[in-house]
Amino acid sequence: MSTISPSWQLFIEQHPQCMKVLRQLSNLDWYQAGGWSSFIGPYHAGIYMQVAKGNWHNYGLDGIHFEFGLTQENLDAKSLSIDLHVCHKNLFNREQFNSHTVERMEEVVNGWGVDGTRFSRTNLTERLSLPVRFTKSGFGKQIAAALTQMSELAPIIDDGLDRLELS
Repeated sequence: MSTISPSWQLFIEQHPQCMKVLRQLSNLDWYQAGGWSSFIGPYHAGIYMQVAKGNWHNYGLDGIHFEFGLTQENLDAKSLSIDLHVCHKNLFNREQFNSHTVERMEEVVNGWGVDGTRFSRTNLTERLSLPVRFTKSGFGKQIAAALTQMSELAPIIDDGLDRLELS
């Protein structure tokens, strides 16, 4: 008789919650009209979800994306962070991209006024971490609302990528 690892068990148990997020997103105008896609997968501590636009170089899940991981610790605390990653690999000139985007992104993020938000001007990959409190019954709506807020950064990201192509 084989046993299931705790991380795989958490993935199985929490997959429906992540699907609630995806269903919420798929009903939102910005998601439908903006060429967005999502990926839900297992990782060493549970389950994660990425949300990205088609032009964000995220075809290998290593490009620009919004991402959260859901672990037992998150479930116990009823909170998680959604991060903006600017490539886990050097798929383009991140320093140049950041020079076109960081100041504008920081201005938008500061306007949110969300306690505990971390914005880095210097880290090439880890740009932003937005804390989100959730309830079991409201998880889909609460995470989708936070992703909607983060989607306000999409025009800045798109513009930064367009500027890279022009240079």
